[in-house]
Amino acid sequence: MEFIVQNWVLIAGICFVIFMLLFEPLRMRMSGIETATVFDAVSLSNHEDAIFVDVREKKEITGGVINGAYQVPLSSFEKSATQLDKLTDKPVIVYCRSGNRSINAAGKLKKKGFNRVYNLTGGILAWQKEKLPLES
Repeated sequence: MEFIVQNWVLIAGICFVIFMLLFEPLRMRMSGIETATVFDAVSLSNHEDAIFVDVREKKEITGGVINGAYQVPLSSFEKSATQLDKLTDKPVIVYCRSGNRSINAAGKLKKKGFNRVYNLTGGILAWQKEKLPLES
């Protein structure tokens, strides 16, 4: 107990770090957004006809996009996402460069009534790391 009292700043910092590590996964789980690894995404695409939504900005797309992905930049997501409205019953896998910004877009799709929304863990970088195909 004496250690805790003398090192309360250290203990508070450790608690804060633990909270931050747990906050995002909990927020995603509570909002109904699931995560999908690259292999989960391939399986969803092959077996359940999932669609991919790329939310990167046009200037970011240098190495290509996942085959058949809808390109809906996050900056104009509200206007551009209307092209997806007819696909609310399909599994949707949202991705960006690293998987962080796509969480925001996935939340917006969930609010629009999409039933199964997934965030691609690691984004396009994880896809490229596994040497999976891209189209130009």
